[in-house]
Amino acid sequence: MTGMFANMSEIADENSLFDFLQPLREIKNSGIQVKTAMQNDVNGIAWCMPDYFKNTGVKYLIMGINETRSIRPFDIPTCFWWEAPSGERLLAFRGEHYMTGNFYNIEKEDIDFTHMIWGISELGKKGYPFDRIGIQFSGYFTDNAPPSTAACKFVEEWNSTHEFPKLKLAVASEFMEYVEENHAEELPVYRNAWLDWWTDGFGSISRETAEIRKTQNAIQQDEGLLAMVTLLDGELSPEIEKKIEHIKENIIFFDEHTVGAAESIQSPFSENSVKQWLQKGAYAWEAVKKETLMKEEALARLQPYLHKANFPVIYIINPLGWDRSGSVELFIDSEVLPPEKKASITDVSTGKKVPVQLVKKRAEGAYWMLEVKDIPALGYKALKISTTDELLSPEILPGTEIMENGFYRIEVDKKTGAVKSLFDKELRLELVDRNNPYHLGQPIRETSEKRDTPPFHRAVSDHISVEKGVQGTIWESIKIFSDMPGFSGAGEGATKGLELEIRLYRNTRKIEFKYSAHKEIITDPEALYIAFPFSLPEAKIVFETTGGILTQGQQLPGSSSDWNVAQNFVSVRSSKGQVVVVSNEVPLWQFSDFNMGKFERYPKQGLPWLYSWVMNNYWFTNFRAYQEGTFSWSYQLTSTNDTTNAFAAKFAWGERNPFATRTLPAGENKLCNASLRTLKIDGPENVLVINIRPSFHKKSIILHLRELEGLPADIKLSPADQTLTIKKVTEINSLGERTGQPISTIRLKPYEVKFIEVEI
Repeated sequence: MTGMFANMSEIADENSLFDFLQPLREIKNSGIQVKTAMQNDVNGIAWCMPDYFKNTGVKYLIMGINETRSIRPFDIPTCFWWEAPSGERLLAFRGEHYMTGNFYNIEKEDIDFTHMIWGISELGKKGYPFDRIGIQFSGYFTDNAPPSTAACKFVEEWNSTHEFPKLKLAVASEFMEYVEENHAEELPVYRNAWLDWWTDGFGSISRETAEIRKTQNAIQQDEGLLAMVTLLDGELSPEIEKKIEHIKENIIFFDEHTVGAAESIQSPFSENSVKQWLQKGAYAWEAVKKETLMKEEALARLQPYLHKANFPVIYIINPLGWDRSGSVELFIDSEVLPPEKKASITDVSTGKKVPVQLVKKRAEGAYWMLEVKDIPALGYKALKISTTDELLSPEILPGTEIMENGFYRIEVDKKTGAVKSLFDKELRLELVDRNNPYHLGQPIRETSEKRDTPPFHRAVSDHISVEKGVQGTIWESIKIFSDMPGFSGAGEGATKGLELEIRLYRNTRKIEFKYSAHKEIITDPEALYIAFPFSLPEAKIVFETTGGILTQGQQLPGSSSDWNVAQNFVSVRSSKGQVVVVSNEVPLWQFSDFNMGKFERYPKQGLPWLYSWVMNNYWFTNFRAYQEGTFSWSYQLTSTNDTTNAFAAKFAWGERNPFATRTLPAGENKLCNASLRTLKIDGPENVLVINIRPSFHKKSIILHLRELEGLPADIKLSPADQTLTIKKVTEINSLGERTGQPISTIRLKPYEVKFIEVEI
């Protein structure tokens, strides 16, 4: 019995992997000791796993890597200490292929030792250092095979005819125990991310991948709302926990690496290919549907604490663990706020006006964007809606090539439909590298005759139209329409396959690129990129992987280097400042160049050029051969002289986790708290609160913390008002088991991850 029940892709975020481990708790409660985690076929694993397995009893990791479309770390099977950024470690074994024993015919009734002898001989020639090795096999020569007894006869006959080496049928941990007992002190140590070569396949299902990324964040927000209900002494029914578990189960089964049938590329429209994809995609849409309902239920549980006033009220709720400012889009019924009338919205706690901008209208109301400030962590602010009889004037942008505010000057090239100049007024730097053949935000289509093999051919958009956008209180914009092979217009008579709106925010350091692509069904090899060729003196590329922050080229040698997955952000960083790019929908990036087919074992830091890899169909099996219909995605960009991980992480987490909102019509005035905080979390900026969730089984919440800068940090928790009492604060492991005595101060070592239970 091993500690992971599926082989996970890098689409899974930190919270999903926490949820992924919960079956281990049930196994332990059944009296079964689990020592070993195993990930087979997939050739990478999340960097947070040594932290998550801490104090759970799992101390070994076996990776049975499939080298298809990848390279493997190390030249030979290798045991080593694999460490998370915090220094927590697992004894890891980069083994051979997970069916190596089958390559040696161990499962066959007709015994033939030839391949076994050859395999052992090859190990010796390569310099394998130990006199034992663990080799995996399946009961039959196929994935997901049941066990068989043929191997018993193979081992028996081998041992009766060979003096050395002896064979033994063993459980996974036995070889690892031998290594720990005999070679632990001599093993090398690698504190590097073990990046996955196969997550590029999720670029073939861009729409569902985008939805599952948003849903992973949305369920995190729901848990924060429910934690607030717990802190306010509200009730949570057992049914809520079951509903959340159902959503998480669907998220996990989508994040698991397999997407479709073996013949999905060769025969994309076969019954098996179509059915298997529909089953896989259903996990994403089930999660989306059920989370949408869960959001409403979480807000309904919180609503008794959101009181009406004698004026319409908007509650802006922050379910994350730090005070935040930012923009929020919400729908308001036309009876509360008529979309044709000019509105005034006020922060009740400060009396200050809140910037507001109409986004789009519907028959029954409209979507508005607000720019809010200092919303308390695990708390809310109340905003007052006032309307006038003055009609809302049209918001028209006078120009189409240049936008400018107090922070940036943006110039769009009409020939490319992309940004040829982005000047940061504070840093006094031009942020677009004019030595790159592509401009900032420019779409690039890549094709190849041999699917994922060079040579590649790249083309850009044509028939470009740059048009007026809007000029509002919060942002102004330029809209760009273009054509590209493989993309067509969405409506009758439409000719443009790609749409881009570039939004420059007026009051904050933020630029947004919003895309829509109308994809045609094409099964020939193709990919779509968006170029971000930045210029920053002596810059390096830094990105957030699952459970840590990584500089380009510093991953485990032999792990994925042609492309990488960003959990929340990519940063171009130098001593002068950093540019941070966030996408809520698109996880895949290629750094410094187009890297398909390079397979660099020791990648080096390159130019600060980022290529967002929006979609591809480059796999030859198991992933989708085509995509279809309209797909929308976006990027949020900022720049700053603050070069910390904390700034980049909190900007990205804030962008990807929107505020929750509740709008109430005017009624009896019972508004007593214009601003509410439920729990004080006091500590330095270098600690990120990954998640806050209710425990459900008692009056407590669970905090998940990660230190960001390689510095020690102390966190103190205290009630925000007299109605809350903190009875006990205890460190627990990822399974919810206590690992120590109650504490008054939460102390984190550099890069440490901790799980804390707070009983109230």
